[in-house]
Amino acid sequence: MSKGVYIFLLIVICSCRYSESKIDKEESIIENEAYDKAWEFFELEENDSAYIYFNKSYSKFTKSKNNHQAAKCLLNMAFIGNKKGDWFSGQELTIEAIKLLNPQIKDEKETLSSAYNILGQTQHDLGIYKEAINYYQKAIDFSTERDVYIINQNNIANSYRYDKQYDEAIKIYQELLKDKNTIENPKEYARITDNLGYTKWLKDNKSNVINELNKALNIRLKENDLWGQNASYAHLTDYFSDIDHKKALDYAHKRKQIAFENKSVGDKLEVYQQLILLENPTNAKQYFEDYQKLNDSIQLERNRAKNQFALVRYDSEKNRGDFLKAEAENEKKKNDILKLYILIGLLCFGLIGLYVWYKRRKQKLEEQKRLEVKNTELKYSKKVHDKVANGIYHVMSDIENKSEFNRDEILDKLEMVYEISRDISYDKIDESLHDDFAEKLSHLLGSYDSEEVEIFLIGNEKEIWENVDAISKTEVLLVMQELLTNMKKHSEASRVILNFKQENQQIVINYSDNGIGISDLKPKNGLQNTVSRISNLNGDVIFETENVKGLKIKINFPIQQPK
Repeated sequence: MSKGVYIFLLIVICSCRYSESKIDKEESIIENEAYDKAWEFFELEENDSAYIYFNKSYSKFTKSKNNHQAAKCLLNMAFIGNKKGDWFSGQELTIEAIKLLNPQIKDEKETLSSAYNILGQTQHDLGIYKEAINYYQKAIDFSTERDVYIINQNNIANSYRYDKQYDEAIKIYQELLKDKNTIENPKEYARITDNLGYTKWLKDNKSNVINELNKALNIRLKENDLWGQNASYAHLTDYFSDIDHKKALDYAHKRKQIAFENKSVGDKLEVYQQLILLENPTNAKQYFEDYQKLNDSIQLERNRAKNQFALVRYDSEKNRGDFLKAEAENEKKKNDILKLYILIGLLCFGLIGLYVWYKRRKQKLEEQKRLEVKNTELKYSKKVHDKVANGIYHVMSDIENKSEFNRDEILDKLEMVYEISRDISYDKIDESLHDDFAEKLSHLLGSYDSEEVEIFLIGNEKEIWENVDAISKTEVLLVMQELLTNMKKHSEASRVILNFKQENQQIVINYSDNGIGISDLKPKNGLQNTVSRISNLNGDVIFETENVKGLKIKINFPIQQPK
């Protein structure tokens, strides 16, 4: 690659993916051996080594007061970090680079445009779409290049689409298709055409957009645009998933082939998710296992990269601190006086803060007293719903799904529900759950399996529950009962997959079904109770509703609860 000036942009591939781009080199830079080595490794896609040498060159440019080149090093490091999934570190590096740039200088103004594009992409990947749009607009404002305008306008439209503001996205796509630069660029024209058709379908899944989707695909096939083909096959799979299962499955397999050719782990994960929902149960199970293995390996690689990059930055900062130590000694006397003033100020601030804390504490205690009665009422209402109502529904499900059932067995279960209702005011924990919890959980979940609904259970081994306390186990049983009861009542699903695992001292539960999805469900307080219970275990419940068919929920909580 030549050292001529070109603009760095993180070009979005259909649905906001990074391109293999990087910050430019210039002929006029001061000779910097580390910088040249960084570029050699970058072009060989040896990103770990490139990151190390960009960091070394950043230190040298900083010492020589070459802020522009120092900023470019930081942006290249941010780009590498983002590729590895280290978005927060990439965001910090980009902000640090922006501080070094002067918008009054033309070349640095274009670099600022690139930096804001990176921030926009980072915010998009984190799901903060409004902020992403603001940064993309800043990228446009700092550049005079028409290509930069088109790329970032497409990015803005994509963020609107992910934020479900479909009309705004459609308006931008339609304007871009009229632009001369777009028309003269087949890949860009195909990208925007595909995005437009897919967005129209997302707005109204009865829209006939097949001509637009096929038009984009044909251009991408002609241009041998593998990344573009991947996007087209993804959208065509979604489009046909409800109207032509065979075509949807065929496009999903074509996308799988392209994803492996591109060596894109992100696309591999997405196509596995599509195949899990489309394939028969046997193949779906295999794809689910492949998905889990790939996802685990990605997380491991991201954690490794984060640790490595953090160590590189730490060593760099340590060396830079040693360099500045001599200068700091000359300022020591001035700093001593300043510290004295600061100490006095902090003392005054601390006294004021203590008084404010006392007043707020008093108010908080009073508020807690007022809420105590209400919380007690809510507590018992929740217990009635979870233990009595769901228990009755479980008995009803047994009667409904079994052609033959034991009358005495049903009466025993009803009597158990009755005993629970009598003791509803007592907070009793079933210590027997420590024994054979995995088996009891499997029995509970298996009771929901029927001719109408297949339950796939993965990872529920005795070992993962050994260090989980009885309170948490009780909550898990109630949450699982709530999820499957809600599924039976509302989802219209025919397949449910539950995956249990330990990860970083956490219990992680992944739930997915192929039902109508949460956007159309009205579960009243059922799923709210699930969120509340997991929150009480210091955990999180994440509902995935964007561009997915069915319902996907990720639950995680600490194995060891704080005392």
